[in-house]
Amino acid sequence: MSEAILYAMDAPRAKSADAAADFVEKWQDSKKAPTARIAAFFEHLLQAWPTDGAESAIWYEGFDNNPPTGPVLAMAFELREFNTDRLQQLRAMAQEHGVHIFDPEGHVLYLADGSEARTLALTPPEPGAPVQCPSGVRFDGVYETKREKGWTYLCFTADGKIFWQSTGGRFQARAAMESFGTGDSFIVKGTYKPGDNAFSARLKASFGAFKMNGVLKEDGLHVHSERTNGSYPFDSVYTFLPL
Repeated sequence: MSEAILYAMDAPRAKSADAAADFVEKWQDSKKAPTARIAAFFEHLLQAWPTDGAESAIWYEGFDNNPPTGPVLAMAFELREFNTDRLQQLRAMAQEHGVHIFDPEGHVLYLADGSEARTLALTPPEPGAPVQCPSGVRFDGVYETKREKGWTYLCFTADGKIFWQSTGGRFQARAAMESFGTGDSFIVKGTYKPGDNAFSARLKASFGAFKMNGVLKEDGLHVHSERTNGSYPFDSVYTFLPL
Protein backbone atom coordinates (compact mmCIF):
# COMPACT_ATOMS: atom_id res chain seq x y z
CA MET A 1 0.00 0.00 0.00
CA SER A 2 1.18 3.53 -0.75
CA GLU A 3 -1.76 5.45 0.66
CA ALA A 4 -2.81 6.56 4.13
CA ILE A 5 -6.58 6.58 4.50
CA LEU A 6 -8.04 8.82 7.20
CA TYR A 7 -11.61 9.88 7.92
CA ALA A 8 -13.02 13.22 9.00
CA MET A 9 -16.11 12.68 11.17
CA ASP A 10 -18.86 14.98 12.36
CA ALA A 11 -19.54 12.77 15.38
CA PRO A 12 -19.49 14.70 18.69
CA ARG A 13 -20.60 11.63 20.67
CA ALA A 14 -17.79 9.39 19.42
CA LYS A 15 -15.12 9.33 22.11
CA SER A 16 -13.16 6.14 21.35
CA ALA A 17 -11.42 4.50 18.41
CA ASP A 18 -13.91 1.61 18.53
CA ALA A 19 -16.84 4.05 18.38
CA ALA A 20 -15.19 5.84 15.46
CA ALA A 21 -14.76 2.58 13.54
CA ASP A 22 -18.46 1.78 14.05
CA PHE A 23 -19.45 5.29 12.98
CA VAL A 24 -17.43 5.13 9.75
CA GLU A 25 -18.84 1.70 8.90
CA LYS A 26 -22.37 3.03 9.39
CA TRP A 27 -22.03 6.25 7.40
CA GLN A 28 -19.28 5.88 4.79
CA ASP A 29 -21.69 4.68 2.08
CA SER A 30 -24.31 7.33 2.85
CA LYS A 31 -25.87 9.20 -0.08
CA LYS A 32 -26.85 12.19 2.05
CA ALA A 33 -25.46 15.66 1.57
CA PRO A 34 -22.49 16.47 3.80
CA THR A 35 -23.25 18.03 7.16
CA ALA A 36 -22.41 21.69 7.64
CA ARG A 37 -19.26 20.87 9.60
CA ILE A 38 -18.00 18.36 7.05
CA ALA A 39 -18.76 20.72 4.17
CA ALA A 40 -16.86 23.59 5.84
CA PHE A 41 -13.92 21.33 6.71
CA PHE A 42 -13.82 19.98 3.14
CA GLU A 43 -13.71 23.49 1.70
CA HIS A 44 -10.85 24.40 4.06
CA LEU A 45 -9.04 21.16 3.22
CA LEU A 46 -9.05 21.88 -0.51
CA GLN A 47 -7.92 25.45 0.06
CA ALA A 48 -4.89 24.14 1.98
CA TRP A 49 -4.17 21.17 -0.29
CA PRO A 50 -5.83 21.48 -3.72
CA THR A 51 -6.14 18.34 -5.80
CA ASP A 52 -4.38 20.08 -8.70
CA GLY A 53 -1.27 22.22 -8.82
CA ALA A 54 1.78 22.25 -6.55
CA GLU A 55 0.01 20.90 -3.46
CA SER A 56 -1.67 17.98 -5.24
CA ALA A 57 1.22 15.58 -4.52
CA ILE A 58 -0.20 14.96 -1.04
CA TRP A 59 -3.24 13.22 -2.50
CA TYR A 60 -3.21 9.56 -3.46
CA GLU A 61 -6.75 9.94 -4.81
CA GLY A 62 -9.02 12.92 -5.40
CA PHE A 63 -12.65 13.26 -4.45
CA ASP A 64 -14.45 12.69 -7.75
CA ASN A 65 -15.35 9.16 -6.69
CA ASN A 66 -15.45 9.69 -2.93
CA PRO A 67 -17.01 13.08 -2.17
CA PRO A 68 -18.05 13.98 1.39
CA THR A 69 -21.32 12.32 2.34
CA GLY A 70 -23.36 12.92 5.47
CA PRO A 71 -21.10 13.14 8.54
CA VAL A 72 -18.04 11.40 7.01
CA LEU A 73 -15.27 12.37 4.59
CA ALA A 74 -12.74 9.72 3.46
CA MET A 75 -9.28 11.11 2.63
CA ALA A 76 -6.63 9.09 0.74
CA PHE A 77 -3.19 10.65 1.21
CA GLU A 78 0.06 9.72 -0.51
CA LEU A 79 2.21 8.07 2.16
CA ARG A 80 5.44 9.61 0.89
CA GLU A 81 3.98 13.10 1.31
CA PHE A 82 1.94 12.66 4.49
CA ASN A 83 4.34 13.20 7.40
CA THR A 84 3.86 14.21 11.02
CA ASP A 85 3.74 17.92 10.16
CA ARG A 86 0.94 17.28 7.68
CA LEU A 87 -0.96 15.26 10.28
CA GLN A 88 -0.70 18.12 12.77
CA GLN A 89 -1.90 20.56 10.12
CA LEU A 90 -4.85 18.28 9.32
CA ARG A 91 -5.74 18.01 13.01
CA ALA A 92 -5.63 21.78 13.39
CA MET A 93 -8.05 22.21 10.49
CA ALA A 94 -10.36 19.58 11.95
CA GLN A 95 -10.35 21.24 15.37
CA GLU A 96 -11.24 24.57 13.79
CA HIS A 97 -14.39 23.01 12.30
CA GLY A 98 -15.31 20.77 15.24
CA VAL A 99 -14.72 17.42 13.52
CA HIS A 100 -12.69 14.36 14.54
CA ILE A 101 -10.01 12.60 12.49
CA PHE A 102 -9.97 8.79 12.60
CA ASP A 103 -6.96 6.68 11.61
CA PRO A 104 -8.25 3.13 11.07
CA GLU A 105 -4.77 1.68 10.52
CA GLY A 106 -3.39 2.96 13.81
CA HIS A 107 -6.85 2.65 15.41
CA VAL A 108 -6.60 6.12 16.93
CA LEU A 109 -9.20 8.87 17.09
CA TYR A 110 -7.96 12.47 17.07
CA LEU A 111 -10.76 14.35 18.75
CA ALA A 112 -11.92 17.84 17.86
CA ASP A 113 -10.82 19.11 21.29
CA GLY A 114 -7.18 18.27 20.49
CA SER A 115 -6.98 15.08 22.58
CA GLU A 116 -6.47 11.51 21.36
CA ALA A 117 -8.25 8.22 22.01
CA ARG A 118 -6.39 5.08 21.08
CA THR A 119 -6.86 1.41 21.81
CA LEU A 120 -4.32 -0.08 24.19
CA ALA A 121 -1.74 -1.54 21.84
CA LEU A 122 -0.27 -4.26 24.03
CA THR A 123 0.15 -5.50 27.56
CA PRO A 124 3.01 -7.38 29.24
CA PRO A 125 2.86 -11.20 29.02
CA GLU A 126 0.79 -12.92 31.71
CA PRO A 127 2.69 -14.94 34.34
CA GLY A 128 3.58 -18.33 32.85
CA ALA A 129 3.04 -17.14 29.26
CA PRO A 130 5.84 -17.55 26.67
CA VAL A 131 8.42 -14.77 26.89
CA GLN A 132 10.47 -15.67 23.81
CA CYS A 133 9.74 -16.89 20.29
CA PRO A 134 11.85 -19.59 18.56
CA SER A 135 13.94 -16.91 16.84
CA GLY A 136 15.05 -15.57 20.22
CA VAL A 137 13.04 -12.33 20.12
CA ARG A 138 11.64 -11.63 23.58
CA PHE A 139 8.21 -10.35 24.61
CA ASP A 140 8.82 -9.58 28.30
CA GLY A 141 10.42 -6.19 27.78
CA VAL A 142 11.48 -3.72 25.11
CA TYR A 143 14.49 -3.17 22.87
CA GLU A 144 16.10 0.29 22.92
CA THR A 145 18.77 2.14 20.99
CA LYS A 146 20.26 5.62 21.38
CA ARG A 147 19.84 7.91 18.40
CA GLU A 148 21.43 11.28 17.71
CA LYS A 149 18.31 12.91 19.13
CA GLY A 150 16.50 10.81 21.71
CA TRP A 151 15.84 7.08 21.93
CA THR A 152 14.08 4.50 19.77
CA TYR A 153 12.13 1.50 21.08
CA LEU A 154 10.97 -1.81 19.62
CA CYS A 155 8.49 -4.19 21.20
CA PHE A 156 7.28 -7.63 20.07
CA THR A 157 4.26 -9.73 21.03
CA ALA A 158 3.72 -13.47 21.04
CA ASP A 159 0.99 -13.20 18.38
CA GLY A 160 3.31 -11.66 15.80
CA LYS A 161 2.87 -7.92 16.30
CA ILE A 162 5.70 -5.39 16.35
CA PHE A 163 5.68 -1.79 17.61
CA TRP A 164 8.28 0.90 16.95
CA GLN A 165 8.64 4.49 18.09
CA SER A 166 11.15 7.25 18.80
CA THR A 167 11.03 9.48 21.87
CA GLY A 168 12.82 12.57 23.05
CA GLY A 169 13.77 11.05 26.41
CA ARG A 170 14.71 7.67 27.78
CA PHE A 171 12.04 5.38 29.30
CA GLN A 172 12.14 2.58 31.80
CA ALA A 173 11.10 -0.74 30.19
CA ARG A 174 7.54 -0.80 31.54
CA ALA A 175 6.92 2.86 30.75
CA ALA A 176 8.19 2.32 27.22
CA MET A 177 5.88 -0.68 26.76
CA GLU A 178 2.89 1.20 28.14
CA SER A 179 3.62 4.19 25.92
CA PHE A 180 2.91 2.09 22.84
CA GLY A 181 -0.71 1.96 23.94
CA THR A 182 -1.22 5.24 25.73
CA GLY A 183 1.51 7.66 24.64
CA ASP A 184 1.06 10.49 22.16
CA SER A 185 4.09 9.51 20.07
CA PHE A 186 3.67 8.57 16.42
CA ILE A 187 3.77 4.81 16.81
CA VAL A 188 4.61 2.55 13.88
CA LYS A 189 2.84 -0.82 13.96
CA GLY A 190 3.05 -4.02 11.96
CA THR A 191 3.66 -7.74 11.95
CA TYR A 192 6.88 -9.73 12.01
CA LYS A 193 8.03 -13.15 10.87
CA PRO A 194 10.61 -15.00 12.99
CA GLY A 195 13.68 -16.51 11.37
CA ASP A 196 16.87 -18.22 12.50
CA ASN A 197 17.96 -15.82 15.27
CA ALA A 198 16.33 -13.13 13.17
CA PHE A 199 13.07 -11.52 12.11
CA SER A 200 11.60 -9.57 9.20
CA ALA A 201 8.73 -7.11 9.49
CA ARG A 202 6.44 -4.74 7.66
CA LEU A 203 5.16 -1.71 9.54
CA LYS A 204 2.92 1.24 8.87
CA ALA A 205 1.89 4.53 10.41
CA SER A 206 -0.14 7.43 9.10
CA PHE A 207 3.09 9.10 7.94
CA GLY A 208 4.71 6.17 6.15
CA ALA A 209 5.22 2.45 5.54
CA PHE A 210 8.43 0.65 6.49
CA LYS A 211 10.24 -2.64 6.16
CA MET A 212 12.62 -3.98 8.78
CA ASN A 213 15.03 -6.86 9.26
CA GLY A 214 16.81 -7.84 12.45
CA VAL A 215 19.49 -10.31 13.50
CA LEU A 216 20.27 -11.35 17.07
CA LYS A 217 23.98 -11.22 17.87
CA GLU A 218 26.00 -11.34 21.06
CA ASP A 219 26.07 -7.54 21.37
CA GLY A 220 22.35 -7.01 20.74
CA LEU A 221 19.62 -6.95 18.10
CA HIS A 222 21.01 -5.56 14.84
CA VAL A 223 18.18 -3.88 12.91
CA HIS A 224 18.03 -2.43 9.42
CA SER A 225 14.99 -0.28 8.64
CA GLU A 226 13.90 1.76 5.64
CA ARG A 227 10.81 3.03 3.89
CA THR A 228 9.16 0.50 1.62
CA ASN A 229 10.34 2.58 -1.35
CA GLY A 230 13.94 2.18 -0.18
CA SER A 231 14.42 5.70 1.19
CA TYR A 232 15.79 6.59 4.63
CA PRO A 233 17.79 3.39 5.29
CA PHE A 234 19.07 3.14 8.85
CA ASP A 235 21.03 0.59 10.88
CA SER A 236 20.89 0.34 14.68
CA VAL A 237 21.88 -2.04 17.45
CA TYR A 238 19.18 -2.49 20.09
CA THR A 239 19.71 -3.59 23.70
CA PHE A 240 17.02 -5.59 25.47
CA LEU A 241 15.47 -4.11 28.63
CA PRO A 242 13.48 -6.70 30.64
CA LEU A 243 10.42 -5.65 32.63
